[in-house]
Order: sequence, then C-alpha cells, then structure tokens
Amino acid sequence: MFYLRDITVQYHLTVFAFIKTKSFWIFKCRNPGMYWTLFTIVLLDIVASPEPVLLFANRIDIRQVLPHRSEYTLLLNNLENAIALDFHHSNELVFWSDVTLDRIMRASLNGSNVEEVVSTGLESPGGLAIDWIHNKLYWTDSGTSRIEVANLDGTQRKVLLWQRMEKPRAIALNPMEGKIYWTDWGNMPCIEYANMDGSNRKIIADTHLFWPNGLTIDYASHRMYWVDAKHHVIERADLDGKNRKAVISLPHPFAITVFEDSLYWTDWHTKSINSANKFTGKNQEVIRNKLHFPMDIHTLHPQRQPAGGRNRCGSNNGGCSHLCLPSNKTYICTCPTGLDKFLLFARRTDIRRISFDSEDKLDDVIPLADIRNAVALDWDSSERYIYWTDVTTDSINRAKWDGSKQEVVVDTSLESPAGLAIDWLTHKLYWTDAGTDRIEVSNTDGSMRTVLIWENLDRPRDIVVDPIGG
Repeated sequence: MFYLRDITVQYHLTVFAFIKTKSFWIFKCRNPGMYWTLFTIVLLDIVASPEPVLLFANRIDIRQVLPHRSEYTLLLNNLENAIALDFHHSNELVFWSDVTLDRIMRASLNGSNVEEVVSTGLESPGGLAIDWIHNKLYWTDSGTSRIEVANLDGTQRKVLLWQRMEKPRAIALNPMEGKIYWTDWGNMPCIEYANMDGSNRKIIADTHLFWPNGLTIDYASHRMYWVDAKHHVIERADLDGKNRKAVISLPHPFAITVFEDSLYWTDWHTKSINSANKFTGKNQEVIRNKLHFPMDIHTLHPQRQPAGGRNRCGSNNGGCSHLCLPSNKTYICTCPTGLDKFLLFARRTDIRRISFDSEDKLDDVIPLADIRNAVALDWDSSERYIYWTDVTTDSINRAKWDGSKQEVVVDTSLESPAGLAIDWLTHKLYWTDAGTDRIEVSNTDGSMRTVLIWENLDRPRDIVVDPIGG
C-alpha cells in the first residue's frame, strides 16, 4: 500500500497537478533544485478524502455549495450584512463578520450555537482569517485602519498592526510559516505580509493595484492569488511577490479561494460563483448564479488547513500569561492592548481606554453591554473595577477592566446621576444627583446606601474624594 504523502515527504516533492486514469494517477511534481519532472505513481487503496465544499457569505445568509454538483444548502440565515468569513475545520466552527452590526460572530458548522465573538470597537471589519494551528482569530478593519488578533472566543484582544495602514481589506494566514498576508486599498494600494506577531513587515506588491479585494494562499504551490475589482483581474505571485502574473480577466471579482487545480471566486456583477484552472485560467465554469450578493468564499476541506504544522506555542500557551503569538520560527509572549497602563474615558455609548503600551497611544473599547449615555466614570485599582453612571437609564454600574462581571450597582431613586467618585481605602461609592439635589454614599456593591448631603444643593454635578486626607 502506497500513500502519496509518504512519497512526497521522503523524496522532497511538491505536487502541482495530477491526472487520474482508470488504473493509476499521474502526478506533476517538483524537486528543489531540479527541473520539472513527471512522476507516474500507482496508488492502491487510497483513503477516501471528503468532497470539497464551497462556503460563502451572501450578505443575508451563509451557504454551502458542492462545486461539481451545484448542490446548494443553507447554513445560517437572517443575517444583516455578512461580508468576511473563515472556518476552523478541526473545531467544526465557522466565523463571519457583519459590517452593519459591526460584530464578529461564530457558530458550529451545522449552523447551531451562534454567538458573538467581538462586539465592540469595530467599524468596518471587512476581512478575517483563522489560525487553525495556534487557535487565533485575525481580522482587518478599514474603519479603524487596524489589524487585530484575539483568541477564538474573542478574549485577549490585541491591536497588532496600525501604522502606515489606510484601508486593510482581505487577509490570509500561513501559520505553518508564521506569516500573515493582507491587502490595503487605500490611497496607495498594496499587498503586504508580516510575521504573525506583527514583526518583519514588508510590502510585496504595490504597482497596478486599485481595489485588491480578495486574497488566498495556495499552500501546495507556495503561491498567493488575489482579485482586483477595479482592474477586473485575478493575479498570482510567489509568496514573496515575485513571478507575478495575471491569470483571468473578469467583470467584478470580489473574493477568491483555491483547491487543488481550481480557482473559485465570487463576482458582484454576475452575482455568481465561478471556477477556472489555476494554472491557465481556462475551463471557466459557473458553479452557481442568481445569488443575492456573494461576498467572501472559502473551500471547506481539511487540505485547506493542513494538520502537519508545528504549534510554536505548544500545549501550555508557550508559558505565556496572556497571548502567545507565532513568529517565523519561534513565538512571543505579549499582552492585550491596554492591559496595564491606560487612560480611561467615557464616550456616551461606550467606555474606552487609551493604551500607554504603544507609541501611538492606541485606544480600544471595553466590551460592555447596553450603555446608553455614560457620563461619570471612576475606577478601583485594588479590585480592578470600573464604575460609571448612565443618565438615560438612571443607573450606576460597574464591571471588571476587561468588561467581565458587568452589573448594575444602583438603579432606584436616581434622576440624573452625573458625578461619581470611589474611596479606594474604605471601598465606598459617592455620587451626585442633579435631579434629586443630593449627594449619596454606599458600599461599592450598592449596599448600605445613605443620603449624605441634601440641604443647600442646587443641581450638584462633579465630585471627587480625598480618602487619605479624610
């Protein structure tokens, strides 16, 4: 019994094409340092591989289609504006971004267990990619001009790249090599790559680009393919940008994926999914047409997420307390944005912090729910809580610095709680109410509430305390 993988590994061959006959397979392979060579290999008792499935976003839903049979099934519906998507094959998860809700979501591949992953601080998350080896989620946001990374559940979120970035769009990962690739269709359109920890950033294409919307990596041939909607073309190049070549001219391509010898792409003009030979651009076929609004597309198959890559962080998160991010050959330990030193401020509908961890003083949104009109703000470093008042809901609230354990502390007999102060020594909460003309105090959990001053007050506003001086 022979297995192609064993043969290619033993002789250091890379398979670029194959033909199946009734009795044998012909594989076109390359050995490093040698000329192109045809190897005829007879494979017996080949283990059956699952049929590839095209997974695509259709704005209002996410669907699956079998490329050779055009069978069309619904995975998720009643969506607002699903744009980008990716999957985690071994975990059986699908991820997508919604640019109307400004959310990143995930669900099981059978459509169940829908949940929010990232729900704050997004403006236009147009691209996302899954690192299936180190279990990380990367995404682009053309509104904030950032590339960010987090765990698959959205925790330990970090702004990875932000400098010299305008409108980052498509994103693709090569976790076997520790590389991240992305397109930017700002005033100076380009395609770049960096290590997956954000280091060693380089531009690999910056000419004859306008709207580089889609990007995919062909792991077998060590090439990347991208689409440019303005120039109506699919192009390819080596992973370092060399040997660039136009493959196909098209009406309005948006996203692209690859599987074996075929390219698959979505087209806005024809509202269709199409395929062609990845080497020649010939044998073009319409896989499915008359779609609502086809957006991102991926080939759902284990070959698109090879399992042989080395997890640089190992089984213990690299010994890191927070984020372990892979690099080219190693990894780094790093912290989420704004973990230790930050400036806290309220912006009515959200509470943000400006991180002093970076030179550019990046800000990020603390993931809090249902903030209507935040006005007053204070914090307690010993318990790692932030406190705020909301003059629309007439309440005083608190949560941990990372947004967890959010709760209402006081929500009765308040009319306009506009001032707030924490006594961090005795763990007391003081606030002013311009509606009731009072200053009140309670424990930090809202218990033992007492009216402190009520006479000779006319719309009290801000308040500070001096616990050391009493």
